[in-house]
Amino acid sequence: MRTRHLTAVLLSTSFIFIGLVISAQKSKTPPLDSTLEANSEKWKVKMHKGFGLGKPSFGPYVTLDVEKTDSPVFRKRTKEGSYRGAIISSESWDWDFSKYEATETKKAYRMMVAAESDTTELLFSLYSVSHDKQLTFFGEMMSKDDEGKNLTLGYKKTASGIIAIGTDSISWRFLIEDSFSRKDVPQGYFNDSKRLTTAYIITGSDSLFAEPIMQQIGKEVEKYSFQYQKGIFINDSKGTHLAALKSGTAGDLSNPFYVWIRKDVQAADQQAIASLFVLLMMIKSS
Repeated sequence: MRTRHLTAVLLSTSFIFIGLVISAQKSKTPPLDSTLEANSEKWKVKMHKGFGLGKPSFGPYVTLDVEKTDSPVFRKRTKEGSYRGAIISSESWDWDFSKYEATETKKAYRMMVAAESDTTELLFSLYSVSHDKQLTFFGEMMSKDDEGKNLTLGYKKTASGIIAIGTDSISWRFLIEDSFSRKDVPQGYFNDSKRLTTAYIITGSDSLFAEPIMQQIGKEVEKYSFQYQKGIFINDSKGTHLAALKSGTAGDLSNPFYVWIRKDVQAADQQAIASLFVLLMMIKSS
């Protein structure tokens, strides 16, 4: 009993320490890019979270419609292995009979984003593959506690398609990738998972690409340290930051998404970037 109490105290202290470090880091967070922010408006995103993918809006940009097309939905499950063993601790033990599965899905969508009198249409497919560890039916019967046994070990979501802006007859192509992976690290460390997001747009005159905005909490050599992606820049082929998206949490009013887009970027490029951000936020929040 004394050991359990000491463990609980140490764990609570660790989480308090991490919380204080994160709060301190947030209060000292430097500007994303002073030049970008000086030439942009900062827009707070309203997620309008509901059924399906939601309908984000910010500044003059409003998501009018998101709908699945008539294309057939692809879904496939593949068994990747199994696990049988016992979990033994200083206090008790438990059985773990699990299976490893990969689940693939692919759906096609149509989305409309409006900015005043201009409308942008996106036609895209959303492909996702998830690798999971799940208790089997026998495992659920034998297990005393399923906490920590059903896990998503990793996934990747890929959205690819075309962007049509207003009456422009040329369609721009885009790609978004959002991935998550869980790493094996020594017990007690907090950098056990990583989520990364990237994107590309091929326009009529340039290629735009995403640059991750990373946040480091603590030093890499320290035990209680981790790194995460807090947003993305959209750059032109010369590496100039044209726009930025600061990630938030859907449904959490204290942690909203924010968007910056340079005012001197061509109107069509602004619409394409804004539409890409809308889709990216929906993917990260789904």
